[in-house]
Amino acid sequence: MTAAGYLVGAEVERARLETENLQLSGRLESRKAIERAKGVLQRDLGLDEEAAYKAMQRESRQRRKSMREIAEAILLNDDLRRNRMSAGAAAGSSANS
Repeated sequence: MTAAGYLVGAEVERARLETENLQLSGRLESRKAIERAKGVLQRDLGLDEEAAYKAMQRESRQRRKSMREIAEAILLNDDLRRNRMSAGAAAGSSANS
């Protein structure tokens, strides 16, 4: 094999590994979001882990959205609710001053 052939082969392999790494990173981020969203559902709705996952699956199918999109919507709602609650508490404490 020539040096050029070797370098081309190595570059092709590097590109393949980089693509695989990006895909795995995306899957990991999806899994992390789904796990966090399950925790929110468990906390807020009193569901067990399996029921929370099934609820997300059902929403995913009904809305034709990925599990990651459903998870991100749940997490966004949780963040907005927490920010609104903390802003209300801050406004209440400054009104008492």
